[in-house]
Amino acid sequence: MMRKILWVVLILSLHFPAVAQNRSLIDSLRNQLSNEESEVQFNVLTALAWEYRFAAPDTTVYYCTKAFDLGTRLQLKLNLAKPLNFLGVAYNYKGDRIKAFEFYQKAIQTAESQADSVQMAYANNNIGRLLFEQGVVAKSFNYYVNALKLFTATNDLSGIAYAKQSLASLYRVQLDYTKAQQSFKEALQIRLQLKNSRDIMAAYNYLGALVRDNNQIELSNAYFLKADSVARLTNDIINLAEINILLAENYLKLDQLDQARELGTKGFEVIKKMNNRRMLPEAHLLIGKIYLAKKQYGNAINEFAAALRVAKETQVSSFQMDAYFQLATTSSLMGKKQDEIGYMNHYLVLKDSVEDLELARKVERLQFELQIETKEKENELLKLQKAQTEAVISRQRIINIFSWVVIIFLAVLAIIYWRVSKRRKDINTQLAIQNHQINEHQHEIATQNEALSKRNNLLSEIINEKDSLMSVVAHDLKAPLNRITGLVQLIELDGPLNERQKDYVSKIKESTKGGSNLITDLLDVHAMEGNNNLPIPVVFDLGVLMNECINAQLIVAQAKKITIETSTSPASVFTDKSYVYRILENLLSNAIKFSVSGSSIRIQGEVNSGKIILKVKDQGPGFTEDDQRNLYKKFKRLSARPTALESSNGLGLAIVKTLVDRLNGSIELTTKPKEGSEFTVTLPAL
Repeated sequence: MMRKILWVVLILSLHFPAVAQNRSLIDSLRNQLSNEESEVQFNVLTALAWEYRFAAPDTTVYYCTKAFDLGTRLQLKLNLAKPLNFLGVAYNYKGDRIKAFEFYQKAIQTAESQADSVQMAYANNNIGRLLFEQGVVAKSFNYYVNALKLFTATNDLSGIAYAKQSLASLYRVQLDYTKAQQSFKEALQIRLQLKNSRDIMAAYNYLGALVRDNNQIELSNAYFLKADSVARLTNDIINLAEINILLAENYLKLDQLDQARELGTKGFEVIKKMNNRRMLPEAHLLIGKIYLAKKQYGNAINEFAAALRVAKETQVSSFQMDAYFQLATTSSLMGKKQDEIGYMNHYLVLKDSVEDLELARKVERLQFELQIETKEKENELLKLQKAQTEAVISRQRIINIFSWVVIIFLAVLAIIYWRVSKRRKDINTQLAIQNHQINEHQHEIATQNEALSKRNNLLSEIINEKDSLMSVVAHDLKAPLNRITGLVQLIELDGPLNERQKDYVSKIKESTKGGSNLITDLLDVHAMEGNNNLPIPVVFDLGVLMNECINAQLIVAQAKKITIETSTSPASVFTDKSYVYRILENLLSNAIKFSVSGSSIRIQGEVNSGKIILKVKDQGPGFTEDDQRNLYKKFKRLSARPTALESSNGLGLAIVKTLVDRLNGSIELTTKPKEGSEFTVTLPAL
């Protein structure tokens, strides 16, 4: 029985670590107080309330009440449940558990109305702790689980660790050490991630105490030593002393008396120097047990007597029982039978009183549980009544809204009817005027149509005459050019020519060829504008067509010492063969014209994803920005000039663009002045 009582006390002492008021923080917060009503003042009041919760819970009640009233006036959209949570904590420390429960419930309701998941989670965890402290373990579990779900949903790591530690303490009471250890470890990992030294130290202490309950003393020492390391980093003297006491108790269990004495004495001296009344009885008992183990009975008696004296002053029955029991044991070993009987009688009397107290606590616990159930039922009833009231109000609101909608609808209909009637009259008047105007316009249109018909007939005759003239001119121009070409060939066959004559003959050939090409391009442009030469798709091999085009231009390229590089592979396509050939011919011809002697031209063709992709890249002068704006316009001379004084009529790229458009393709230019150009033509392959 005594071990059970000591064990529960230890759980509660670890569940509420030693804290003190942070005076510097409190002073700083008090200096920020003012009469200004703002969210900042709300936060200052709640922060002050939290700092006073241990030493002066009535002050916490005062500041929380002010904060809640201020938040209500400000109509805060969030955190209004925080002062209610703090009020519950304050009343819990004051010992008014029912009032604490009421404020926690009010905090949940307020948080639900504000969709404040964080405060809802803290309220659930607080209720779980309240029930756990009163021994209502089964009910506390549900609140802890709800708190953990809410903390997880909001990714509040500190809250998650808080809830996991609460669950671990519950599992520990139920002697489920596996789940308790798992939850404590998960909380520790979060504490390590958040890097709060005090929380990390407490987490290690929880684990150390847990595994010690399960007689894993070595593992318990490992956890306490880690807590010791953290406490040293923060120079936390009192917690270092407590850890030394815990380690010493473990070494005593392992019968490592020297280490137990060294650490126990170190912790005891700090506790005694600081006069920490909460820890002093346990420290005296530890030192006494070490002396007892070393058979130094006189020193053991002194320490046990000191522990008894302080335990009586602090009214801690569990330490008094342990002190009497140890005094009786030591007296027995010393052969002092009378003292042993006296101490044992005190122990038994105290044990009976503690058992009576435990029975009274069970009755109190049942009464508390009954009161909590009553409060919960009252809350459920209030929620039901509130829901019914809200339903009635909502239904009445809907009826009112519907009535107003009907009234407004009828009013709108009346206004619309009046406006429609008025507008109909206006429209009828306007229609009469417009009908008169339309009749006049129709007469004018008929007159203009007759004139346009005569002009269209005249224009059609002019176009026909233009087409006939274009054919006659082309025929009449090409005939003499062909005869000139034939005469030049006869001159070359007639006999050897001197250099001067060869030069003249060459120039005549170039001139006639340029004129012939110009006539051909003009006829092509004319034919395409007339839309008489539509694409006729056929199946052909793209690679073969490209080689034919390159071979046709090869002599001209070789004359300028230009290398033509090609990259293609056999591929069957279905499109207009002549169009594709003419596109390649014009692009390659232009590339040869504008490339300097000794350069190279790359022509590439492929079929990819149902598209024909043709690329012609040269090392010519490139195109300026002005050139690119006029690139595909007819008869536009660009800044670049043919490198060997070849003729250029400005129709080649216009023809290419027209052919590409007719094949539903696209053409792109990549160029930089003096760095060459690359034309990319993309055509459907099917």
